[in-house]
Amino acid sequence: MTARCLRAAALAALVSSPAVAFAQASKPGTPARIEFRAIVDDGQVVADLKASELSLKVNGKPKTIESLSLMRSTADGPAIAGTPLPPPYSTNVVGEHGRVVYVLLDDESISPGREGLIKDAVRILAAELSPTDRLGVLSTQGTINVRPGSDFLKVRTAVDGFAGRAGTTETDNDSKCRTKKALAALGTMLSLSAGTPTTIAIFSSGMAVPQTKQVLIGSGSATGTSDLCPVEPDDFNNIATLVAAASADMYLFQVVDGMAVHVNALDVGYESLAGATNGQFLRVQGNAQPGISRLLRETAAYYVATFAPEPSERNGQPLRLELKASRDKVKLRTPPSLVLPKEAAAKGAPTPKDMLRVAGAYHDLPLRATSYASRMTAGDAEVKVVALFESVDGAAFSAASVGLFDEKGTLKKQWTATKDDLAKKLVRADLQAAAGTYRVRVAAVDAAGRAGTTDSDLKAETVRADPLKLSALVIGTQVAGTFAPRLEFTTEATAVGLVEVYDVPKGGAITVQLDVASATDGPSLATAETQIGKGSGEDALLAFGGFSIDTLPPGDYLMRAIVSLNGKPVGRVMRTLRKAK
Repeated sequence: MTARCLRAAALAALVSSPAVAFAQASKPGTPARIEFRAIVDDGQVVADLKASELSLKVNGKPKTIESLSLMRSTADGPAIAGTPLPPPYSTNVVGEHGRVVYVLLDDESISPGREGLIKDAVRILAAELSPTDRLGVLSTQGTINVRPGSDFLKVRTAVDGFAGRAGTTETDNDSKCRTKKALAALGTMLSLSAGTPTTIAIFSSGMAVPQTKQVLIGSGSATGTSDLCPVEPDDFNNIATLVAAASADMYLFQVVDGMAVHVNALDVGYESLAGATNGQFLRVQGNAQPGISRLLRETAAYYVATFAPEPSERNGQPLRLELKASRDKVKLRTPPSLVLPKEAAAKGAPTPKDMLRVAGAYHDLPLRATSYASRMTAGDAEVKVVALFESVDGAAFSAASVGLFDEKGTLKKQWTATKDDLAKKLVRADLQAAAGTYRVRVAAVDAAGRAGTTDSDLKAETVRADPLKLSALVIGTQVAGTFAPRLEFTTEATAVGLVEVYDVPKGGAITVQLDVASATDGPSLATAETQIGKGSGEDALLAFGGFSIDTLPPGDYLMRAIVSLNGKPVGRVMRTLRKAK
């Protein structure tokens, strides 16, 4: 390895200059997808179903299942084997991520001081989800709003501050208005899922029973009834349609002791919502563990079946769905209906800039992407964000954009690819932003008009290693003696890691130990010597080293850089390395 060339390329890699439910229209001939779960009585996933064991009817018409695939939802337990490391990159390829769990807190149905069970439930979720899973939370009042992501601590911290807002008493009109508000929040969550299989867990003491509106002759109310917020059957039916379109699993947890005064009618309304959405209704009292364990067990995997729909069935309207298994004791959880968007009209693909500004995800163009943070200059309050992305199938991009969104969902920074950028297989975007937590969205289109987006969370900040600070760990390989970043390793013989160290005191001796392990605190599988060179400023140094990975079996590994000052370890940074072949 040529140190001089590698050092120059490494420096360049780090510090060079810089809703309504969403559904994409389908292209003609695109198979229709049905996502469903297959379990037995104890909630364990059935992992070996065959298409020949299934019968399908859509609006009463038999359909032939063309393909059947099992999608693993988690890296833990019997449903999937593998090391539970953070994913090395984000991707929009369905099934590459783990579970997406989105929690809704009906805070107006929980009395102050009775929030403990809900807090326990979220703590259990955060502790038992895999690093490949994503977790988010929303309260009906909007006081908590964390989109699904990999920062479980952020979710836990938000819920630890959760406070119930129920009054000492709740009138019939109060419960109806609260229910309408909860349904609106649920609709928002379903729209944000954008077709990504999502498990929605609702925690509430109960909801109002839907009733057919009684129009009062001469009523002076705005609704024409005696109700301020009438809850009707169509309200539940509309949510059921959104659930079907979003491929969402619903778990409705009833906090039995959530309100100071229990109202039996609210039990009926909540059960009715579970029935309308084909959701699982669970009463929780005293201990949240059994209910959360059931959710995690039953969502460990799901199936995707495809069939060829008739053109007339692509009408954007709910189609009755009947899917049955011939195998004894196997229970299928399928949405009660299926919504097939209309076929796409002949028009141009959406632009990447447009795709930055919508909640929905685009999956036609498979992408993978990652991002890193490093310091700009000494004393600069802003940081450099480098985003790297490529198409999974090798397709060349015709246009691409990258956006940084803050925690309120505001687009703060944007980057647009040039012709020279798009000429590279692995595209790089350089952005500059204030330190903070961002959602990084990559949007791209290829020459065939396929559109793709992928989202990930990034803490855009340097890593504390008192008295030092560190950049993110960047991984790649050596090409003609220079450093080349990689998102995934296939035929590369060498894996190279580099990290920049800041605030180095004059005369301070910096050493960096680089190794590869199978777990965060696991033993080293290999170690590498690192070379220390000049960094991006007078107080900065760059450390880099590499490993031979020829004999490393395919899988995920953790590359770790442990930084020491004057012989004393002060900090470390890590990055998951995926070897696909």
